[in-house]
Amino acid sequence: MMSGKIKIWFTIVLIIVLIPISFFAQNPDDIKYKFTQTDSSYTFYGSFRVDANPECLLKISFEYKHIKALNHEAKEVKLISQGSNWNQISYTYQEFTFFKNKTVWHRILNEENQKVDFTLISSENNLAIMPRMISSSGYYQIKQQGEYCIVEYYQQCQLTDELITKLYLNRAKKEAIKFMHKFSEYARAFCNNSTSTNN
Repeated sequence: MMSGKIKIWFTIVLIIVLIPISFFAQNPDDIKYKFTQTDSSYTFYGSFRVDANPECLLKISFEYKHIKALNHEAKEVKLISQGSNWNQISYTYQEFTFFKNKTVWHRILNEENQKVDFTLISSENNLAIMPRMISSSGYYQIKQQGEYCIVEYYQQCQLTDELITKLYLNRAKKEAIKFMHKFSEYARAFCNNSTSTNN
């Protein structure tokens, strides 16, 4: 027979093992992600499942007002120009008062394939010590799966190799994961159980 202490430890182990299993079983919308990096580049893939209209999900992945709402931590998010199925948006971020970065992105909406592609047009830093984005691109993809939609996000980025590039990559990973959670929450709040595209 097991002693009292062994029973307690056995119970704790069961709780540690079983709680995650039951949590994942009861939460099919869990965010999945994969971050891969080299010395000066990274790729990020994330996805989540949501009960929402795919047109609404595509809209919040493309339209300026939603992009701005999803990036409220930026100092400025500005719409530069737009067409019927494309836009150019600039982002300005400022960290610790001293560091400032401004990027411009081109987005293309492909309604037929339920996809938004984005490409970096330019990237500027105010200090040379900061790694600069040489190139970056990615996409948002909406896939219908029964009554639900799978929202996929992918980005690849090549950076200049500076003294703090590795620190920047660690920050990029945390920010990408944080963004997926924010995007998931926003999608559920704005599009959840929608039967038609919201305004």
